[in-house]
Amino acid sequence: MRTVGLVGASLDMMLERAVSRQTRGGRLGDLQLVQEMIADSWIQLQQFRLLVLQTAWKIDRYNDYKRVIADISAVKAAMPKVLADVAGRAIQVHGSLGISTEMPFGRWVMESFHMGLADGATEVHKVQVAKQLMRTVEANPELFPSGHLPAVRAAAREKYADVIAQCEPAGAVG
Repeated sequence: MRTVGLVGASLDMMLERAVSRQTRGGRLGDLQLVQEMIADSWIQLQQFRLLVLQTAWKIDRYNDYKRVIADISAVKAAMPKVLADVAGRAIQVHGSLGISTEMPFGRWVMESFHMGLADGATEVHKVQVAKQLMRTVEANPELFPSGHLPAVRAAAREKYADVIAQCEPAGAVG
């Protein structure tokens, strides 16, 4: 939740700067690249916030950390990237002021690196997520994956052969 707060503060400051700063005869926020940075930041914040809330809900519901280990690892893996991305965009929108010690963004970008290491390397958390997800899937014994379209079509033709036969005109070659 602390990271959600830092990311939210970065976005808030980015938005304030975009509507306040005048450049080239208009607001900084009227530039499409700035609008894209704002939109990307808001989207990342919302995705991350929902992941955190869902994980907290699962922890409360199941009261079993082993059951939600993939969710916890996903939050820990996403945390540094979301903060670094949004704080980095805030630096860009603020220009040279963004990299100064007068704004908190540089500290927050460094904090994102700390987050990526302090509670276990991000890569370790990603491996944990992948392992947990793969445990929920059974191997397919066939040569091609179950979504292989020729096999899916053939299975559908076999399953609905009687319906297909009724729909074809007499004498048609199918």
